[in-house]
Amino acid sequence: MAGFDPAVPPGGEGKITLKVNTRGSQGKVRRSVRVKTNDPKKQTVLLVLKATVKVPIKVSSRYIELYGKGDKEVRKTIKLTAELEKPLTLAVMDFTLENKLKYTMETVKKGKEYKIRFTSIPGIKENFRGTLKLKTNYSEKPEINLAIHGHFKPTGIPTRSQSSGIKQKAPARNVNTVKAPIYVSSRYIRLFGTEGTDISKTVKIRGERNKSLNLTVTEFNLRDKLKYTMETVEKGKNYRIKFSVLPGINRNFNGILKLKTSYREMPLITFVIHGRFTKKGTNDR
Repeated sequence: MAGFDPAVPPGGEGKITLKVNTRGSQGKVRRSVRVKTNDPKKQTVLLVLKATVKVPIKVSSRYIELYGKGDKEVRKTIKLTAELEKPLTLAVMDFTLENKLKYTMETVKKGKEYKIRFTSIPGIKENFRGTLKLKTNYSEKPEINLAIHGHFKPTGIPTRSQSSGIKQKAPARNVNTVKAPIYVSSRYIRLFGTEGTDISKTVKIRGERNKSLNLTVTEFNLRDKLKYTMETVEKGKNYRIKFSVLPGINRNFNGILKLKTSYREMPLITFVIHGRFTKKGTNDR
C-alpha cells in the first residue's frame, strides 16, 4: 500500500509512504516499487525496502513437494524452530494423506527445535495434494498449516503397437470413475513471469446442474503478494476467480486459498498458489 504527494513544487519536498504487509513472511524480506516522474532525466525511480521479519516459530518450508515414479520412497524434511524464549510444543491436529504419505516428528532440541520427515508410500502412482495441520502452545502462532504436493508417475509407459492401417475401437473408459460434484478447472495456480509485469491467472468453478452452489473464502495467506476477485458468471452455478500478482512483488512465494462450499460431498476447495519471477533484463523496458 502506498501514499504519496502527487505534486512537488520546484525546490520543495514531497513524501512517499509505503506500507508492507508481512503476514506469512519470515526472515529477510525485500519489496520494491517504481515511481514515475515528469523529470526527463530520471523518469523512473526505484525504491527498495528491506526488513527482517521476526516470527514466533520459524518454518523452513510451508510447502512440501515430493517427486518420483512411485516405485521407491521419496523423502522431504522440514525444520521448525522456536524464536521465543518459552518452550515450544507441537501436536498434530489434522493430516489428510494417511493412505499416500507417512510422517515422523523428531525432537532435535526439546522445546526449541523439531524436524518433520515426510516419506511417500511405495506403490502410489498418482498426483495428490493435502495438508498437515499442527497445533502449538504459542498464542502468537496457535496453528501451522503445511501444504503437501505429491507428483508420482508410473515407472514405464507401454509402447504403442505399430498400426496395421485398420481403425481400431477406442478402449472403453473405466465405468467405475466417479465424477466430482464440483468442477474446478485448476487447483494449482502457477503465476510465472518477469518481475514488474502484469501476471494473472483465472480458474473456473462449476456446480451440478440441479443443485445450487455457494462459495465462501475461509483462508487466504497471500494478501501482501496477491489479490483475487471472485466473479459470479451464473448465480449458484458458475464462478470465476482471477488471481493477480500485486505491483512491486519480485520474490518467489507459495500460499493457499481455501473456499467453503455448500456441498456436503465436497465441503472444501483448496487452491495451492505459486509465484515465480525472473529478473528483468537490461534491455527490457
